[in-house]
Amino acid sequence: MNGYHGKILIADLTNGKLTDEPLNEKYARDFIGSTGLAARYLYDMVDEKTDPLGPDNPLILMPGLLNGTSGPSVSRWGGATKSPYTGHYGDANAGAWFGAELKNAGYDGIILKGKSSKPVYIYIKDGKAEIKDAGHLWGKDTYKTQEEIKKEYSDNRVQVACIGPASENLVPYGNIMSEYGHCLGRAGLGCVMGSKKVKAIAVRGKTKLPMADPEKFREASRKAMTEVKEGFLSMIMHQTGTAGWIDSAISYGDGPTNYYTAPTLPESSKISGAEQLEKYQTDSTACYGCPIRCRKILQIKEGKHLYDRVEGPEYETLMAWGALMGLDIDMSTAVYLNELCNAYGFDTISSGASAAYAFYLYNLGVISEKDTGGLKLTWGNIDAAIELAHQIGQNKGFGAVLAGGTKKMAQKYGRPSGEAVQTKGLEFPMHDPRAYHSMGIVYATAPRGADHNKNDAYQVDSGVVHPDLDVEVTDRWADDKAIGVVKGQNFRNLTDSLGICHFAIIPFNMLIDMINASTGWNTTMDELLKAGERTFQMQRALSCKLGITAKDDELPELAVRPIPNSGQEGHVPNMGKMLPEYYAIRDWDKLSGKPSKKCLESLDMPEIAVDLGAK
Repeated sequence: MNGYHGKILIADLTNGKLTDEPLNEKYARDFIGSTGLAARYLYDMVDEKTDPLGPDNPLILMPGLLNGTSGPSVSRWGGATKSPYTGHYGDANAGAWFGAELKNAGYDGIILKGKSSKPVYIYIKDGKAEIKDAGHLWGKDTYKTQEEIKKEYSDNRVQVACIGPASENLVPYGNIMSEYGHCLGRAGLGCVMGSKKVKAIAVRGKTKLPMADPEKFREASRKAMTEVKEGFLSMIMHQTGTAGWIDSAISYGDGPTNYYTAPTLPESSKISGAEQLEKYQTDSTACYGCPIRCRKILQIKEGKHLYDRVEGPEYETLMAWGALMGLDIDMSTAVYLNELCNAYGFDTISSGASAAYAFYLYNLGVISEKDTGGLKLTWGNIDAAIELAHQIGQNKGFGAVLAGGTKKMAQKYGRPSGEAVQTKGLEFPMHDPRAYHSMGIVYATAPRGADHNKNDAYQVDSGVVHPDLDVEVTDRWADDKAIGVVKGQNFRNLTDSLGICHFAIIPFNMLIDMINASTGWNTTMDELLKAGERTFQMQRALSCKLGITAKDDELPELAVRPIPNSGQEGHVPNMGKMLPEYYAIRDWDKLSGKPSKKCLESLDMPEIAVDLGAK
């Protein structure tokens, strides 16, 4: 099967056995790779009764279709599981080098089943895999774990995806970390890996990938590489990385502050991408095959925490562990907080939001130092924030409350359900739907919960849209966003399955040439976008199978209170207009939220329509 190796590694951890299983070719053709293919496999393996931390819940890791090839910015790989954090569908997507190395090691994916009785790790090289003892690694942070495994094989090119103490301690939003600061975050995939006692997966290989027309692929990828290098968004990201968004967030009111109750903290400019470029940046690093090099290497010579060489934090982390708690932090502290989260291995968005919600409740007088273990959570208390990061990673003290997330916190303290800023149990990322109304629809409808990675609508409404994608750029406060969000979600599910970074804008004709040269499919762009839609609707069906209904597609009240004196200028998204329009386009049932039978059958998923009981 061109473009694939044709096999999946099945790890039966309960019995300590590894076997190769033929790749389901229909699934691969329909859902392509990464999170799309992983979700399709997951659909057959879980239901509402599946315990997310039990042996029956699989953890499925898949490279993107183009991982390991010479295409530009094709580093993205992903995974799926039943989330221990939200209780329903969970997936995650990451860059770096692990996905490419897994493909080069001869596999199209890994499925972890069962549960080991002791800590182990899996080592894969050139189509052969073995289970290794990880007792000496258990308890180590994600940085030391990767270093020690590389030393064991005397090979710095071994790629390691691992968990840290947070996932060992079953923090529900624990991450899987690779290449030090890259993570499969948000939905708790690391926590599932920790429940199975798998510390790491290490991969290395030089297995040749079967390809229909290698020369044509090389030609298409060279052209695409040039396009990406010269792209406007590529140039911006190369200069400042995602942290470059901070200045825009301040201007547009996009960076939530004091837990969604205040204008974006202007002091955040001290840690912006532009500030990093001018004062701290010494180098840039790239994910596999990427000419953009958006990851920034910093040198911190002043402040409480000094670093000679360290990767700079991303935008989401800088906001979540900064303005959201009212923290006026310098670059030294921002880097230190990022390093803590990465070393423990937990999600910076959900953890930062949960800590910020605690600050909010403390300042309302709902909780006190008796609840926090003596911590004074007054807005801007940096020392308290640092202590909370440690407690979350250890899942101890008040940190154990925060590890449960904002939805459970609201229930614990008897607060209104609309106060915890989350959807389907997953906290909002750091893009405010009052600044970009399209994000309201994105958060309400994304399968795993509030999710900015399933659609870059905030970028589109800022004028950055793929030129070949038929999406109209309208005023950021307009309420005509439904059709644009649908198209964006379909497209992003496609690029995720292919393994292409969101920052790489590749013309459609070159994209088609690369895919056809790799697989021999002779596909069209319409068919590929249909595959993206199929993936999105299947993930929605899986969410519904696991208990999500239409009532879960709503925004919390606190996040739609107007803030007049800000870049938002008092605007709030008109969900009463946009959500019904979105439902009509998607053909979802108004009560159950399920995709219709007609919809699923039109996307060649009649078996899912039957299983779901779609009407």
